Amino acid sequence: MINVEIIKNLVLENMVIPVNFAQYRMVLDGRGVLYWPKHDVLVFSDLHFEKGSFLTQFAHPLPRFDTKETIHRMMGLVQQYQPKKVICLGDSFHDGNAGKRIERKEIEAINTLVEGVEQWIWILGNHDPDIPEQLLGTRNHHLILDGILFVHEPEVLEQYAHCHAQVVGHYHPKTRYRLVNQYVSGKSFCVGETLLLMPAFGKYTGGLSSDDPVIKKLFGNASPQILMSYHHKLYML
Repeated sequence: MINVEIIKNLVLENMVIPVNFAQYRMVLDGRGVLYWPKHDVLVFSDLHFEKGSFLTQFAHPLPRFDTKETIHRMMGLVQQYQPKKVICLGDSFHDGNAGKRIERKEIEAINTLVEGVEQWIWILGNHDPDIPEQLLGTRNHHLILDGILFVHEPEVLEQYAHCHAQVVGHYHPKTRYRLVNQYVSGKSFCVGETLLLMPAFGKYTGGLSSDDPVIKKLFGNASPQILMSYHHKLYML
């Protein structure tokens, strides 16, 4: 578990903002992750491993370093937070054939990460209904902790006994905002009373504007709190 003093220093550096969600205190990190101290769990979403190699099949001139870079950033966060649990909230791989394209050394790097925590949960997404068999870790459609559903896409909560809120990925929310004298954009958390949307963590992941009607509809008449990441710092808008 991460040292309390480290979190305090991250708060002072504007890298993390503690928030109350569904009656629990959680830490949102400008590097694109959620940490829940009570369960010592670190949450990543939408890693989209091997999106670069997928796009190069269709003549997109992108360097194929996204998986390596994403793993490197994950390693830094896992080392800092030292969680007991890690949840990857779906679309960890960009497509069903990604396991055939990923390099062996990157599989080994991911498995080293998985072995370094007590429990690693791959939540299945629409891009990755199956996780490559060479990877360690548990595969689940969803996970429930203290009545909070962790799932890739929003679900009807009534179909899950004793669930009153959910943390989801899938939408890759981002925000454009006037900061000082210029407009900036960044991946964003959207936090409502019973729904928290995670930003995408992967290198080549695009995004849907946080004020897009699709996202607004998820929150009904209540506007969510937007927390935008910019240069790894987090801004509450």
